[in-house]
Amino acid sequence: MFSSTDALKVGQAFARGYNRALGGMAEEWGLSRAEVDVLLFLQNNPGCNTAREVVELRGMAKSGVSKAVDALVRRGYLAAAPDGRDRRVVRLELLPAARPAVEAGCAAQAAFWERLRRGISPQEGAVMAAVFAKLMDNLKDC
Repeated sequence: MFSSTDALKVGQAFARGYNRALGGMAEEWGLSRAEVDVLLFLQNNPGCNTAREVVELRGMAKSGVSKAVDALVRRGYLAAAPDGRDRRVVRLELLPAARPAVEAGCAAQAAFWERLRRGISPQEGAVMAAVFAKLMDNLKDC
């Protein structure tokens, strides 16, 4: 049976592996990990384009997202503009200058996911997806 200790170990190993996978890319591009996370979040979630959504869905600290967004705007990687309907909301947009860094980040993510799925059959993947869906459903009650 999968214990709570096993779950914690998997979570920590996942986070370490993901951080290693993207750490080299961040260093290569002179970006902080928070900046990489914001860029990739915006790339991978086109319907979510506010700092608040990055904070809520990515689980990052507001201060870290704010600093990352400011740095990316200064670097010319992001545009930040008030929403047309609610000026309190600031919409973020990836700019063409960010494309090479975003592509490098996406490649690092893809390589990480490929390594993570190594040796897992399509049937095992389907079982894992079903189990994770049940876990997520159960976590709604926690």
